[in-house]
Amino acid sequence: MVEKNILIVDDDAGDRKMMRRHLLRLYPSVSTLEADSGEAARAFFEEDVEVIFLDYQLPDISGLDLMSSFFRRWPHCVIFIMTGQGDEEIAKSAILSGAADYIAKSAITSGALQRMIANGLQVARMRWRIEEHQKELQQFSDVLVHDLRAPIRAIKFLSDQILEDFDAGDLEEVKREFDLMKRSVSKMSDLIERLASHINPHSEGAPETVSADSLVEAACLVMAQDISNADADISSDFGDLEVYCFPPDISQLLQNLIGNSIKYRSEARPSIQITARPLNSGVQFSIRDNGIGVPEEYRTRIFEPFKRLQRSSDLPGSGLGLATCAKIAKRHNGEIWCEPETTEGTLIHFTLKLRPAQVASAVAAT
Repeated sequence: MVEKNILIVDDDAGDRKMMRRHLLRLYPSVSTLEADSGEAARAFFEEDVEVIFLDYQLPDISGLDLMSSFFRRWPHCVIFIMTGQGDEEIAKSAILSGAADYIAKSAITSGALQRMIANGLQVARMRWRIEEHQKELQQFSDVLVHDLRAPIRAIKFLSDQILEDFDAGDLEEVKREFDLMKRSVSKMSDLIERLASHINPHSEGAPETVSADSLVEAACLVMAQDISNADADISSDFGDLEVYCFPPDISQLLQNLIGNSIKYRSEARPSIQITARPLNSGVQFSIRDNGIGVPEEYRTRIFEPFKRLQRSSDLPGSGLGLATCAKIAKRHNGEIWCEPETTEGTLIHFTLKLRPAQVASAVAAT
């Protein structure tokens, strides 16, 4: 299913009209953009484009040469090459350059376009998920090697020391070393649990329509001890707003954000304000705190796995909490971001745009 704009790049006005007619019949709710040259196509770089039909031969540039700039701007777009010539060599070049498929203009029909787009999107989305998993696996292997090495080394060292001190009869030192060993084991266990949660944070069960209040109450109940220890003030105002979601996932997302607001507190008493508002396609939550804030250069990177602020390196954590939040938002067809204009504390927004018809694809993405 096409969810964003379709771009047609062809210098022949008649061919563009034919394509527009077919696409309007197939996808009446999707906007179709048109360009008659490479330069005109670049004028749409501010638009959100998902599918591109690209003429092989344009007045100012080859369609194959234009593909690289399209992929830089829209890395997840699907490109189909069109040509007036049924040339197999062109087809090979198009596929090798990253095109999803190739079609001669004489073979274009509504049915052919529908099959091409459906197959192309299915294959592309599968490829994107595989690429994301490969990147995460690489990151997981890096963090496992780095972060597990230190506690394993500490356990080995403490084991040797415990044997020596036990033989020497120094039981007080043995007890102290056992306590240190338990901390190392706890650190390893916490890291493994966070990795497991990040790999698959999606809960079992069906999505529900629940009140926004109930989601925050569930998160605060789990965080009750941390909230009490920090003497944190948490306020929320949702009215009668309801949310269609997987409630345990959103509760986990809110827990992570509340936990960060407490962890990265300033000298003042933590104050956390949670608000939400309806969107045309879902709901937007906002969480504001009065903590130490996020430097501007980190605001777009903190949602990547294992990314932590340099100044918070002495605080506990694996750098997976916000990355897990991003995955949960994405599985609800939403996004999460740090407000760029904030000068004091931190303001994070996330959207939830899951609709009943999209539940199967959200589950499949896990």
